Amino acid sequence: MKFLNKLFGNKSENQQKGTPTNSNQLNIEKEFKKTIQILNEFKRTAYLPVVKRNANTHSTKSKIGGFPYLRNAEDWPICPNCKKNMQLFLQLNLEELPIKKDSGLIQLFYCTSTQPHCESDLEAFFPFSKGVNCRMIKIEHGSSTVVPNIDEQFGEKVIIDWKPVDDFPHFEEYAQLGIDLELDDDVYELMEQRNMGLPVENDKLFGWPYWVQSVEYPYDRNSEKQMELVFQFISEDNLPYMFGDVGIGHLTQSPDNKNELGFGWACS
Repeated sequence: MKFLNKLFGNKSENQQKGTPTNSNQLNIEKEFKKTIQILNEFKRTAYLPVVKRNANTHSTKSKIGGFPYLRNAEDWPICPNCKKNMQLFLQLNLEELPIKKDSGLIQLFYCTSTQPHCESDLEAFFPFSKGVNCRMIKIEHGSSTVVPNIDEQFGEKVIIDWKPVDDFPHFEEYAQLGIDLELDDDVYELMEQRNMGLPVENDKLFGWPYWVQSVEYPYDRNSEKQMELVFQFISEDNLPYMFGDVGIGHLTQSPDNKNELGFGWACS
């Protein structure tokens, strides 16, 4: 969403700092404050992962990439298309989360094979694709160890902490949420400059999804309830993977069934 800076050009140094220089700027400042006041009612806390590189280890730690905890030697998911092991994208130890603590692990596996190109063949950009395996499991004992059959194994980044940040809904969700706002370009530009009132465009736990296109929450396949964001991946942040053309992926969970998990992504 940085197109506005290019479209309208650079402003004066005072304007970049948000300092009103004329009556028009005063009106923009007034509209900005009104907008933030409205959006503050919908503010959530998201958590940015603080990571540390680690040797690939079959541990129960929260991590991005690397090796998963395995209940047995056959527990690493196999892609039905290429018959290779799926890549571990994310493992969350629910006891280590900053909020919504629970027992067990959430694991997200994704096939990154390119020969054949399983992402395309299995339409892995849609939630509930056979090219993706999302699951919630219990920690039963020490992990089994497996040497995976993966073309290029991702290195492991252990999540050692979570940094809380304010997070706000994407403007694509305003109508659904009953937010009566039409963002003026100048107001939006000020929101970007001050980093206020916008969804966080980073890897994050919880908060609001940053939608690349339209709102694309999946729905529980049984209860048909809208699913909720667990984790957002942006292309090549902590995960060395590009979702299409600089896309963003969302791991979601049903409010009715903790075992109903889905992962999908979109790009512009």
